[in-house]
Amino acid sequence: MPRLDLHLHSVHSDGTKPPGWVVQQAAANGAELVALTDHDTLAGVADAQSAGRDGGIDVIAGVEIGVNDPDLGELHVLGFFGESAPLADFEAQLAAYRSERESRAVRTVERLAELGLPVEYERVARLAAGASIGRPHIARALVEAGHVESVREAFDRFLRNDGPAYIARTLLSLRDSIALIHEAGGFASLAHPTRYAESEAASLAFAAAGGDGLEIYYRNDGAEEVANGHQLAKRLGLVPTVGSDFHGLHPDELRPGSVPIPEPAAKQLLEILRGLAR
Repeated sequence: MPRLDLHLHSVHSDGTKPPGWVVQQAAANGAELVALTDHDTLAGVADAQSAGRDGGIDVIAGVEIGVNDPDLGELHVLGFFGESAPLADFEAQLAAYRSERESRAVRTVERLAELGLPVEYERVARLAAGASIGRPHIARALVEAGHVESVREAFDRFLRNDGPAYIARTLLSLRDSIALIHEAGGFASLAHPTRYAESEAASLAFAAAGGDGLEIYYRNDGAEEVANGHQLAKRLGLVPTVGSDFHGLHPDELRPGSVPIPEPAAKQLLEILRGLAR
């Protein structure tokens, strides 16, 4: 059965491992094509592709973008691109997103102080080490400061989307984010639909906005979730995609390249993604 992994994070956003390590792990687990999809940046793609050439695994450019729907709140869109994609304008838009992420991180640290959970923003920035700053960096700072015992606890108690320290972002709309990906010759997939409070509504909105794929084979989703998602994707004309959403933050995370996908779905994806390069 072919293996792909189209949802992977590295130290260039909120992951803990270098791009090369992520690609090597995916290859070791039998993946033949992966996408590095750091938040709002393509900075790790060149290193990932170099590791792919060394390890005999195809690596395409990817990104994960947070977007806003007025009825559903924050959703995440994955973009995948071919080797010849015109990404200069796209990268300029991502740079603006990264600036906004830093502003949000500052406001989150201020909110935590109000809650009696002080952490230093400078420490959060050092943990990010020049990468696109995200909530996992703040969660790690909370662990270091002794306010929580784990990154997972930091999210569960304070940083989740409805948590007391959550700060909403200024985001593109679904339609605008998909258009941005398409203008660069890319393929847009809705990330982890089962993780939204209104999963079907999110998928419907994504399809209506012109999206291409739906991340059906995701991390630890069970057989029933996969079957329901597959039926929904077929009804909406969306292509099933696959991803581990690896960050390296938790000891029990699935490793890169370890999410199974049926052979017909894998072949369809491979044909589409390899076609992006032409």
